[in-house]
Formats: sequence, C-alpha cells, structure tokens
Amino acid sequence: MEDLANEVFKLLGDRPGFTLAQVRFVRHREETISFRNGQQYNSGRRRAEGVGIRVRANNAWGFAATDDLSLEGIKQAAEAAWKVVRASARVPRKKIVNLADEPVYKDKYHVRIDKDPFKMGFEEKASVIFEANKRTMEGSQVIRMAQTYYRARDQLVHFYSSDGNDIEQRILFTGAFVNGVAVAPPHTQQRTLQNFMTRGWEAVEMFDPIAKAEQVKKEATELVTTAEDCPKDFRGTLILEPYQLGLTIHESCGHPAELDRVLGYEADFAGTSWLTPDKLNKLRYGNELINITQDPSMPDVLGHFKYDDEGVLARPVPVIKEGIFVGYETDREHAALLGLERSSGNSRAENYNNVPIIRMNNLYLETPKAEVDGSFKNIEEMIEDTKDGIYAINWKSHSIDDKRLNFQFNTQIGYRIENGEITKTLRDVTYQAITPEFWGSTSGLTRESQIYGLPYCGKGSPVMQVGIVSHGGPWGRFENVHMGIKG
Repeated sequence: MEDLANEVFKLLGDRPGFTLAQVRFVRHREETISFRNGQQYNSGRRRAEGVGIRVRANNAWGFAATDDLSLEGIKQAAEAAWKVVRASARVPRKKIVNLADEPVYKDKYHVRIDKDPFKMGFEEKASVIFEANKRTMEGSQVIRMAQTYYRARDQLVHFYSSDGNDIEQRILFTGAFVNGVAVAPPHTQQRTLQNFMTRGWEAVEMFDPIAKAEQVKKEATELVTTAEDCPKDFRGTLILEPYQLGLTIHESCGHPAELDRVLGYEADFAGTSWLTPDKLNKLRYGNELINITQDPSMPDVLGHFKYDDEGVLARPVPVIKEGIFVGYETDREHAALLGLERSSGNSRAENYNNVPIIRMNNLYLETPKAEVDGSFKNIEEMIEDTKDGIYAINWKSHSIDDKRLNFQFNTQIGYRIENGEITKTLRDVTYQAITPEFWGSTSGLTRESQIYGLPYCGKGSPVMQVGIVSHGGPWGRFENVHMGIKG
C-alpha cells in the first residue's frame, strides 16, 4: 500500500499549486445479528475495501475514491481528485489558508480486542441475542414487540500523506441493543437499552443483553400499567442520568461547537450555530460546575481513536471550562481559518469513499471534585438531597432550533422525587430549555460517571455520513427547568 501511495505522490507532486495529498486505504467490514419477536431478520455481513484520495492545491481541496486497488485504478482516482481540486480552485476564497501545523507520525495502533467477534461462530453470538429477545417478551401480557441486535464494525485504515505520515489503525466497535414496546390501551410505550464500545465481543458481555432484557420488560410494562403521566407545565428540579445527559450535550454543545457549522460551511441536518467566534473565551455557557471535554484518546469508548482521518494525534481538548466556552471541534483547515494553532482532531470519514469532515468524537461532562459545592457521591445521595423534582431517563425524541439554542427532549421513563424519595413512575417526561440557562442552572453532579456509545450520528450532504460518537459523564441536577410541556 505504501508503494501505491507513493505513486500518487509522484504523479501529483510536481503539478502547479500542489501542496498536499492524503491517501486512505480502508478495509471495512460489519456484522449484524438481529431478532424481532423471536424471528431473525436483517442479519448479515458486508465488506468494502477501497482508497480515498484527497488533494490540496491552490487553496482548495479535491477528493475521489475507488474500490479498484490496482495501480491503474488508483492513478485514475488521483487524476479525478486533481480535476476536482482544479475546479474547486476556480471559486476564489477570501484568504489563503495554510493548514494548521501537525507533526508527522509513523505508527501502528489497534484498539483492545479480547474476543474478536469476526473470529467467533455465528451460533455463539446469535444464541445470546435470541435469548435476550425471548426474555423481553416472556411472561408479559403487554409487550407486543421485542427487538434485539448485536452489531460490530471493523475498520483497518492505512493513512499516508505526501508530507510523510504512515499510520495504520484498526478501530473495531461492538455492542448490543434491546428494545421492548408495550401496549395497554390507551397507552403505547417503549423502553430501550443499548451500548457500544471500541472493544470486541466482551463489550456485549459487559452490557449483558439478557439482564437488560429483563429490565426493559419490567420498565416497559410499568409504563403502560402503573405509571402516571408527567405533570403538565411543571417547573422544578430535573435530574438526568448519563445517557440522556450525553444526548443533551450532543445536541446543545456538540453540534453547535463544530467549526464548519459555525463558519457557515455546514448547515445540513442540524442547522447552523449560536456559538459564533465572537463568543470564544467570553461566553458563559453554564455555571462553574460545567466542564465539557472532548477526548478521543480515552480508551474503550466509542469515540476513541489514536489519530483522526487527516493524521492529527488524539488528545483531550476542552470545549467548556468552568462554564466558559473555550474551544471548537475542528480539522486542520478550519482551525487555520480561525487562527488556532492546532486542529482538535475532529476530522473523520465514515468509509474510504467519504471525504473527511468535522465530527464529534468522545464528548463528555467531567465529574466534579469531592470538595466542590454541588458534588454528590452517587445518584442515591443526589436524590436524597432533592426536595421536589423529576428524574428522567433515556432518549425518546427531541427537537431543536436551527441555531441549536432552544431544545426540547422527551424521555422514555421518569420518576417523581418528593422529599428525597422516589414516589412514583412517570411516562412521557419532557423538558425544554434555552442552552445557557439550562447549563447555568446546574445544582449538582455526581462523582460517579458513565459514557455511552452512539453509532448513528448523521451529518453531511449530498451523501450523509454516519458518525460514531460517545457521550456521558455524571448524573446531573438542574433547577427551575420547564417540564411536562403542554401539547
């Protein structure tokens, strides 16, 4: 592969205006085993192998890809990328942009894999997912649909650049999903549990889909039998667990902190952004308890890698520090456009035939120190300290404006808290807020935390790319939140 990359560099390197070429060879494979109501469906494997070539010349980019890995096929793709960059350069830009500096790396990296799912037998994996499916429905009079699946995605990427990078990475993620839909007229409710990690089959074992199936069945049944509707037009204390907290971070911080969105180069699927450059290092996004960091160097979590798809070394980068907005998610070009010294390492492509774009990675809320006001040992201690509120769990639906400033979430299950105790189960708990008001109302965080993987974040047009990200942190408590919005 290195010889083929060098042929690309030799072909393009002397052309007028050429400054950089990046070549990404990708071997991609996926496997899904899925059951619905005891029947196998949508299970299978797929493979893809090819090369993506990105060329920079005359202050512009060109990209082309091919699955023809012969020398002739790769040269044709390189010529196609060159045609694109020449066409792109005809559209004048306001200023010359030199990419943000990054050292050159020669490295090999593989994520930790104790049990490679692609080396295991089908029956061994399917039996676990089938049993979880069976348990979700077994003995219930109200569960009408049970869906369970396992998914693994494995990518081996060789990245070469004309300035000297030679990086090999194997990034495998694995995980499982359990969903139950309960019906007891007039109510139809669902309960879902899932997690994905950059690990092998052991990620499924840690998740324990069979145990999760019992939990899903119990809670889905409760939602349509004994649970009460969320109080309407209720203002009070809201507690979010790490999964739902992470999704709130995803929508209210992750997408608006993407620098391509901020600068107007991206608006698809998620609108633009209210986190404009004039607010950097000035805006109070939340109170002093809020420290939101992106760190793809953290092992095992789904947003983990060692190098992004333009060879930037992963490292922790703060986005919010003690409530102040301090950083963006960037690639090398957009970092340079804003005058930043380095990219934050957010350039990712779904596969060989996708151009790298700015994507979230592992974005999470940090836990507080024990001596900080509003620091709680765990969720039990936090609930005991809460006089009047609602504890909301897991995403059901959401909406958000095109600046990512005003958001509304509907959660799967909630619990009423009165005088430090949970008194009843609630369904359809919704909460609505303006982003800085919400994070500014934080009254407590636990010192325990969890991070969850989300392998389906969409971005990009005309071809949407599905990103893999992770979010989470501690359990969070927020005051004077508008819940149970009148519909």
